[in-house]
Amino acid sequence: MHSLRALLGPLRVFDAVCRAKGITRAAQVLHVTPGAVSQQVKQLEVGLGAQLFQKSGREIELTAVGKRLAHRVSDAFDRLNDALNDVVDLQLDKRLRLKVTPSLAIRWLVPRLRGFYAQHPDIDLEISTIAMADDIRLEGADCAIRHGMGEWADVELDHLFDDEFLPVCAPHLARHLKTPQDLLQANLLHSMMRPEAWSLWFSSAELVDSPRLHGITLANAALCYQAAADGLGIAIAQRAYVDDDLRSGRLVIAADHVARTESGYYLVCDPLKAAEAPVKLFRNWIRSVR
Repeated sequence: MHSLRALLGPLRVFDAVCRAKGITRAAQVLHVTPGAVSQQVKQLEVGLGAQLFQKSGREIELTAVGKRLAHRVSDAFDRLNDALNDVVDLQLDKRLRLKVTPSLAIRWLVPRLRGFYAQHPDIDLEISTIAMADDIRLEGADCAIRHGMGEWADVELDHLFDDEFLPVCAPHLARHLKTPQDLLQANLLHSMMRPEAWSLWFSSAELVDSPRLHGITLANAALCYQAAADGLGIAIAQRAYVDDDLRSGRLVIAADHVARTESGYYLVCDPLKAAEAPVKLFRNWIRSVR
């Protein structure tokens, strides 16, 4: 008798014939000729020493031995297919797709991801960017980091940090700045993503004068912070984004006033995905991040 390994190919063809209920139809499914299918079936019969099909008019039908084998083979291949699907699903389960704004990714999330990968090196994280943090869509993502007041009924959410705006600059520029009023005449750096940030800060500091609209306008906050560190002007910063720069002295606070809003940043996810391993593990980790 042939070894099992030698018969696996013919067994697969035999199973296809049984499922398709005919050699010609099985050949179409397998993308081979009917002659090749017949040859594989014959090889299996020789290897087993048993007749599996018999003529019935113009058709063929299973013998008693063939019926018994067909049932067992069909069950075996179904189990094998399920096992392979489980492996594929397991690999997919290790992927987490996340949507964030560019500045949040660069200034807050990516610098902290080393801690996540130290705990979960087997999870593949895909980070895509969105234009605005109030983008509420989760299409194509498992989670997103969203800006707002946390009043979304259709998602699971975890609070990350609140809005806290403060002016920052290179150390040498800060020597000439003492109070919020001094910033009215300074060269201000504006982010296209939060164009209202400076007005919000000056209003919070109870200054009726508006900041100068001219200066340097950059695509996002991350570029503003880089320009501030390079001495090009004063940037209005989300505190969570510049804590590391303040600790290192790369940036300093230009005037001692913090503007706060009722909004903050939240990790949100689809409730149906909240219990899935990658989402659950990422949520557990991000709650501990400071």
